[in-house]
Amino acid sequence: MSNRAWMPLHIADYLADTGHLTATEHGAYLLMIMHYWQNGRLPANERVIARIAKLSAEQWEDSRDILAMLFGPDWTHKRIDAELSKADEIIEKRRSAAEARYSKGKKGTQDANALHVQSKCSDTGALPTTSDLSSLRSDQFEEKKREREDFDDWFGSWPSQASDDDDDAFAAWGSLTPEDRAKARSHSAAYVEAARAGGRTTICSAAKYLRKHMWTRIKSKPPDPPPKQMVALSTASKFKTREEYLAAERARSERSFQR
Repeated sequence: MSNRAWMPLHIADYLADTGHLTATEHGAYLLMIMHYWQNGRLPANERVIARIAKLSAEQWEDSRDILAMLFGPDWTHKRIDAELSKADEIIEKRRSAAEARYSKGKKGTQDANALHVQSKCSDTGALPTTSDLSSLRSDQFEEKKREREDFDDWFGSWPSQASDDDDDAFAAWGSLTPEDRAKARSHSAAYVEAARAGGRTTICSAAKYLRKHMWTRIKSKPPDPPPKQMVALSTASKFKTREEYLAAERARSERSFQR
């Protein structure tokens, strides 16, 4: 993952490649290549790519094929991959030059501490070799990649609007413990169902759901009350025979008439 705050943009080449795009497609393409530069790739889930591009489902359907023409298979980008390789080479050369400067001259405590701040020491206290540093960076990259893929897999199922900021949501995801991530994932469907059952037409952003631990607000459904037993009161049930019932009715009618 690139942590650079800048990205090379060759204006003439960009305009030559994108002259057929609409204003909306220009914005979407720029957001997509910025995400590519920061993360080294685009997600495999096209629903997530649409959110990165800030396109609604309808806009994505209209522009998807046009935007895909600017990428290779599986949304790869040959030009950005080449620029990332160049950037990594520059970083490696500068790091090697810095290590060479530190290795020359005085071997005093000040130099050792300065190099120690920039590198991770081994358990024995010896400074790591170039191979150690490369291996450490590779492990960190793979861990970050797995974390992002795990997030993208969950984020792709979140029913928020297309304007939901996936980078903001990923930052919230990164602040959770593994246990909270598991809870957020396993309870998300129940939270959405409860929110819709409560009459909500829109669901909160994924970032808000994660930061505020919204899954903890799900209330368990109370048990259904037992069905009410309908008690039918029948005047006829007071009498053993039909004759007794008819006699009582005649007597009641006579009393009513006499009044």
